[in-house]
Amino acid sequence: MAMNDRDLLHRRPVAPTTSLRRTSDIISTRQRRKRRSRDDRNKNLLVAFLAVVIVIFLLALLIFSKGKGGETDIKPNIEQRKPRLKNSATVNMYNNDEKASRSAFKRNHVHEAQVDSGELYRNKFTTSELGYDIFNCPSIPPDDYPRSWPITDIIMNWNPNEPTTISPNYRHVYHSLCIFDYQTQYEIALAYRDAEKPFIIRNDPRVTAVSKKWSEPRYLLDNLPEKKTYTERSPINHFMFYNNNRRKAVKDWVKPLNDVISMRYDEWLERSLERDAIALSDENLMKRVNEMKAIRLQRENAETGNEAEEEPDDEIEEDRDHEGQKHLNWYYWRLNASVDDKDKTTQMVINDMPFFDPRKEEESKFYLVDPSAQKGINCRFGMRGIVAESHCDLSRNMITLLHGERRYIIGHPNQCDNLYLYPKGHPSGRHASFDWSNPTNWDLHPKFYDALHTEVIMTAGDTLYLPTAWFHHIVNLSNNIQCNIRSGIGEENSEVLKECGFKLPPPGWA
Repeated sequence: MAMNDRDLLHRRPVAPTTSLRRTSDIISTRQRRKRRSRDDRNKNLLVAFLAVVIVIFLLALLIFSKGKGGETDIKPNIEQRKPRLKNSATVNMYNNDEKASRSAFKRNHVHEAQVDSGELYRNKFTTSELGYDIFNCPSIPPDDYPRSWPITDIIMNWNPNEPTTISPNYRHVYHSLCIFDYQTQYEIALAYRDAEKPFIIRNDPRVTAVSKKWSEPRYLLDNLPEKKTYTERSPINHFMFYNNNRRKAVKDWVKPLNDVISMRYDEWLERSLERDAIALSDENLMKRVNEMKAIRLQRENAETGNEAEEEPDDEIEEDRDHEGQKHLNWYYWRLNASVDDKDKTTQMVINDMPFFDPRKEEESKFYLVDPSAQKGINCRFGMRGIVAESHCDLSRNMITLLHGERRYIIGHPNQCDNLYLYPKGHPSGRHASFDWSNPTNWDLHPKFYDALHTEVIMTAGDTLYLPTAWFHHIVNLSNNIQCNIRSGIGEENSEVLKECGFKLPPPGWA
């Protein structure tokens, strides 16, 4: 029957059929699943993101721990047994403020991987990286001993013109030399010496005794001569050796800025300690310096016009600079002693250092390879900041530090072609011809980038053995005293030297 419009209007809604309900349910289920899938995907993304963050954090923590381990893993071998420093090595000598001082160098056998904030110098490389433990070296030197690195890396890491380091700051050191204990590792050290390998030896009671004696405030002041003696002077901190007798051998030769004057030991000490006091902002030490200066000026005023005043050694020119200029200069005070000399000062030096006395064969047999070739004891009293340009000596050299701190950057004789040395016959022959500490010089000397060296920090009581012709660049890290003796010539690197234009002297020369 046909439906009209009213029927349509009043017709009751017809309930959905079962198939329609099922279709609607399916659609709703799919929508719910889709929403659930989207929610699950978002949750998975969040979990993945958090997992990545955690992994990155753990990796960073691992890398940081490993980096710390680079300094602490070898604490039992290097850091904990490594010597430690007192502030400028003047604390005991001149009653410096203990709170401002660095920890004194001392040998420590504590086997704990613990970083001491007072340590100024830390070995850059671990035992595994070096291939040997510097405090427990093998009885036979390794083939690649001592390990060496590009000298440009060493200088970029620590420029020689920056001698002062104050805790909590510290320096990483490219150190690879073995450090032997005289009392427990004597035979191994002797094997390295006989193999003509460089090393450090310490804990010799005789060296320790003279080191302690020479660090006492009054001992040297009371026993060194009161007259003015040989002293090197420079308006800059770099010192270059030169033989003035060869000046005519080189056309248009320009003399280095350092020269030689005469100075009393007490004045040198005053000026050296002044450098330390300024660098360390040490008011107590500066007070001591001013007291020393007042005594000196009073004495000099009393001596003015005194014709009986003692003449300086060898008629060396006196230091005529005024006080203001002297304050800006650097000074190297020198003292030499030979067993043939009978004066009081020489006898004091010889008696204090029996290990350098060729007449005492048993006591000096380790330090003097060839006693018949020794030429006496040479002492250099260094001032903070002084740099002695790199050079090689054509003889074996035992270098003992009796007070203070020094840094030696050393290289094998086979590096000579990379170092741009002044040639044989030059007033500064066998010395580097340019300032290493200025990187702008490196591009002008491209082979320098290939030069390989190592370095070592010496403190009171240490002795460094340098075989014949090993290069050494010296940085004075504080007021310090170094005495050395040479004893004969090793022939092992003669061919290398010939390739660089140098020839070893005849036997018996040192």
